[in-house]
Amino acid sequence: MDKWKILIVDDEPDVHTLTSIILKDIEFKGKKLEMINAYSLNQAKKILKNEKDIALAIVDIVMENKDDGFKLIQFIRETLKNKLMRIVVRTGQPGVAPPREIILKYDINDYREKSEFSSNALFTLVISKLREYSDLLELYNQREILEEFANINFHNLDDLNLFFEKIKNILSTNINIQYSVLDYSEEECDIIDKTLWKSNNEVEICIKAEKEKRLKYTIKFDNQLSNAYKNILNLTLSKQILNIENNILSKELIDNLYQIIYILSEITETRSFETGEHVKRVGLITKVIAKELGFKNQKLEFISTAAMLHDIGKIGIPDAILNKPTKLEDDEWQIMKQHTIIGYKILSSVDNPLFNIAANIALYHHENWDGSGYPEGLKGEEIPLEARIVALVDVYDALSTDRVYRKAWPKEKVLKYIKELNGKKFEPKIVEIFLNKYDEIKNFYKN
Repeated sequence: MDKWKILIVDDEPDVHTLTSIILKDIEFKGKKLEMINAYSLNQAKKILKNEKDIALAIVDIVMENKDDGFKLIQFIRETLKNKLMRIVVRTGQPGVAPPREIILKYDINDYREKSEFSSNALFTLVISKLREYSDLLELYNQREILEEFANINFHNLDDLNLFFEKIKNILSTNINIQYSVLDYSEEECDIIDKTLWKSNNEVEICIKAEKEKRLKYTIKFDNQLSNAYKNILNLTLSKQILNIENNILSKELIDNLYQIIYILSEITETRSFETGEHVKRVGLITKVIAKELGFKNQKLEFISTAAMLHDIGKIGIPDAILNKPTKLEDDEWQIMKQHTIIGYKILSSVDNPLFNIAANIALYHHENWDGSGYPEGLKGEEIPLEARIVALVDVYDALSTDRVYRKAWPKEKVLKYIKELNGKKFEPKIVEIFLNKYDEIKNFYKN
C-alpha cells in the first residue's frame, strides 16, 4: 500500500473539495493520502467492492435518502465483513442522526457534525484514525501469520521458499533471498542459532543439509520489521528449520537403512539363486501403487523399503527345500510356509515404524483376498494394506522373471493370471491401480 486511501462519501461537492484541500499535503508514516470520492450510496458500494485496502471512510448520513449513510455502514461491516476500516460519521443534520443512538447502534469509530470540522480538527481526526488503522493492520497481519503457520510442518527447502513467498504477500514487502553452501569445517554458521537478525530488515539462518553441508540463507526485507514480526518469524523459523533438519537426517538414515536392507535381502535371494534385483523391483513397484493409495512422504519411503524385506524369513529355510527344482512335497511345503513367521519374528524384534510395516508384510504377504492364503487365512481388509500390495507385486515379479524351477512367463500370460485372480487372491482396488500404472511399472524391467 503506497498511499493511505480515504473514502469521502457525501452528496455535496463542496464537502469533497474542502476536504481534499485540507488533507492534500498530509503524510503519515512516510505515505501520502489518496482521496476517493463517492457522491451516493451506490457509487460508494461500487468503489468498496473494487478497493480492498481503504483505511478510512468519512460518511455522510443523509444523501439521496435520509438513511443512506446507515445502509453504507451496514454494507461495510456486515456484507463486506470489513472490521478493519475506520468509519467516521459526518453529518450536517444531527437531529436526523442523534450521536448517542448512532454510536450505540452502528459499528463506527467517530461521530462529528460538519460544523465541527475546522482544518485542525479534520487533520487531528484523520491522523488519529490512520494511526488506529495502522496499528490494527499490523495486529491483523500478525494474527494472519500466526494462523497461517501455526500448524504447518516444513519437510524440505522448497517449503521454506514457499513460506517466504507467503510472508511477502502478507507483509506487502519484497524479499531478497541469497544462500551459500558451506562445509561443516567452515565456522561462518557457528555463531547462528537457527536465526540471527543483522538489522530490522535482514536475518540470517543456517540449516544442516545433506552430506556434511550447511546452507546459509540471508533474507532481506524491503520494509523494516517491527519487533513483533521479528519474534513471530523467529518462533516459526526456529521450529521449521528444526523440522527440515530432522527430515534431512531422517532421509539420510532411511537411505543408509535402504542400503543395509538391500544387502540383507540380496543375501536371502542369493541363497535361492535369485538376485537382489527382485527385491529392488518389489520395492519400486510397491511405491508406485502405495502412492496411488495415499501413502506419502516418510510413510511412502517406509513401505517401499519395507517391501524389500518381504522374504527375509527364507533365511531360515533349508537350501534343499529353498532350491528344489521340482514341486515341493506336502511336508516340504509346510516348512516353506514357515518363512512368513520366521520373517515376522526377525523384523518385529525391532521397535521402529519401518520394521513394523516390514513385519506385517513378511507375515501376511501370502494371505489372499478371499481368505484362502496363509499363515492365518485372513480375508479382505483383515489383511494389512501394505501386505495386500506386496502380495500382488511379489507374484507379478516372480512370474515375470526366471526362477530355479521354471522360466519366466510372457508378460501377457502374467497379466492374464493377475486378472483371473482379481477378487480371489488379490484386492480388486490394487489390481485396478496396478493395471492403470502398468506402463510405468513395466519400465522397471529390461525386457
